[in-house]
Amino acid sequence: MRQRMDSLQVIRTLAFLGIFASHSGITAFNSGGAWGVSVFLILSGFLMTYSYLGTERITDKSIKSSFRFGVGKIKKLYPLHIVTMLLAVPFLIYEYRSHAGLGKIITPAVKLVLNVALVQSWIPKSGFYFSLNAVSWYLSTSLFLYMTFPFILFGMKRYKKGIKTAIIIISVTYIIQILLAFLAYVVNINLIHDDDFIHWFPYIFPLSRLEDFIIGCNLGYIFMNHRNEEKGSDQKVYTIAEIGVVAIIIVQWILYLTKIYIPSKADPPVPTSNWWGLTVLWTMSSCALVYLFALKRGKLSQLLSNKALIFIGNMSANGFLIHQMVYRYLNSFEKKLFGQSNNYINLLICFAITMASAYLWDKTINRFHKKKETPNDNLKIMTHSS
Repeated sequence: MRQRMDSLQVIRTLAFLGIFASHSGITAFNSGGAWGVSVFLILSGFLMTYSYLGTERITDKSIKSSFRFGVGKIKKLYPLHIVTMLLAVPFLIYEYRSHAGLGKIITPAVKLVLNVALVQSWIPKSGFYFSLNAVSWYLSTSLFLYMTFPFILFGMKRYKKGIKTAIIIISVTYIIQILLAFLAYVVNINLIHDDDFIHWFPYIFPLSRLEDFIIGCNLGYIFMNHRNEEKGSDQKVYTIAEIGVVAIIIVQWILYLTKIYIPSKADPPVPTSNWWGLTVLWTMSSCALVYLFALKRGKLSQLLSNKALIFIGNMSANGFLIHQMVYRYLNSFEKKLFGQSNNYINLLICFAITMASAYLWDKTINRFHKKKETPNDNLKIMTHSS
């Protein structure tokens, strides 16, 4: 197993904090959600390539083995997904309390089944892809992406021109991402007229997010084949590059918040953030951020690689699934008690509860897995590692 890169845990932390803050209801943080998801997906592809390229850990690319590989990648988070889903059931019941007929039972049941099977992100309706614990759509999409990874890995192993091929794949994939996102925008304006669709197609739909994942995988390929050639570069150059990328991301956040418009026939004009702000705005800057922090040659990446941020990064997967439910219960409690909630206070309270819950869950799961290991299991692990 390759050495863990703590600087990338910092990137995971920043992405998680962006997503976490975007769900607080504070307008200034609205950009964080789309940006954080972009970083997560590209980082995921990058790390998968870093872990598996040049090894014999994946030897089969059949559909059956790829499915098992994908399930294996999300199985540690699946119990937490079920727990948070069940915590969301009271909200689902409350939502359908006034409905009449069979729909009152059938629709919630369908949503439960879709979430248990982790296929909700394939349904182009927000009532389904954001059902129960809304953020679990990401786990649904990730399951599909992990299933595709063995095929992507075998494809990268056959690159004849190495890094040049990876750069071409990234460029072509990014162009496709732009074109498909814009096509969804045009189709929505002229035919569908459904906000759910324009949000779903570029942002939620697993096949659309495969573009980010492929880009991340190829970025990892470039890193694995080029990092040793950059050792002689001046630290100042990398520091300036890191600060420059962060500055670009800040500008992008402002662009997203101010909602720049592209001239359209619609009256009033349709916000361009409905397509470019959800995906293509963030792709290249996310790539640059991940790559530079993976190198860890600048002072910014070195400064941020501290124990506190690394700890949050380690807990971010659990915190991601937990935080939405903490927000919902906290807001409900405050509204019943005080008639309203304070988003700024909730941001701090929710973060504390989320981190504590994520840590306790992590400890509980690790302890459970240790109890399940028999002496023979430990022997196998020791033999394999040696």
